[in-house]
Amino acid sequence: MADDYILGNLANEIARLEIQSAFFEPLTRRTLLKAGIKEGMNCLDVGCGAGTVTRMMAQMVGEKGHVTGMDVDENYLLYCQKNSAANTDFIHDDICNSRLAEKNRYFDIIYSRFMFVHLKDMSKAVQSMKRFVKNGGAVVIEELDHAPDSWLCYPENKSVDTLREVYVTLVKKAGGDPFAGRKIYRLLVEESFDASVECNSPCLLMGHEPYNTLGWRIAESLKPQILSFGLLSDQEYTKMYDDLKQLSNDGKSFVTYARFFSIIGRKNS
Repeated sequence: MADDYILGNLANEIARLEIQSAFFEPLTRRTLLKAGIKEGMNCLDVGCGAGTVTRMMAQMVGEKGHVTGMDVDENYLLYCQKNSAANTDFIHDDICNSRLAEKNRYFDIIYSRFMFVHLKDMSKAVQSMKRFVKNGGAVVIEELDHAPDSWLCYPENKSVDTLREVYVTLVKKAGGDPFAGRKIYRLLVEESFDASVECNSPCLLMGHEPYNTLGWRIAESLKPQILSFGLLSDQEYTKMYDDLKQLSNDGKSFVTYARFFSIIGRKNS
């Protein structure tokens, strides 16, 4: 999946991921608590990226618990290993073609956030998660859905719409699904999970650091792909980027990000 991740793995993208993770932390923490995370559990964070959720889960399971972060991108794993806690480890693996079975590892909770939108085969990932979660354990997936009306800027800003459009186009070109968020609940039900789903519309207040920077940071991470595919000219990209920078400092504006789905599936057998 590494080649399918359109945002790259450079230092500026890691910085963006850290900010994004902090923004979503309250929702993710609440979802994990609802799923039943507690001290002493053995958990897996699939598509761990910069490892911020892995570290949060490690705090929640305590010294007697353990969290494994999994990612297909070795650059992220190197970063994670430099910032790891004592009760964590990180492995280079692909959930859709995992080697975990060879190690006979099973988990109380398997978690994933913002990975499914980049997958070519979401069903295969769910089926693999089902194999590795214990009976009575939970698969927890949090994912975005980039529907046309979900990125709302008020007052209206055309560059926000442009950014959503190029992001959706690039996800599709890489074989992913920008509307993955709405589809995961059904996938879990089809695999006989006892599933629940919640949907939120996160709101970014402009003028409030650091979350107001996420728009231009996304544009910055996407720049090589935008230009290489010719989705925007250099001049068009610069205008979009400058507009997003200016918007980030407008304390009278807000932007709702893509719809944020939280799905919990309990494995009963």
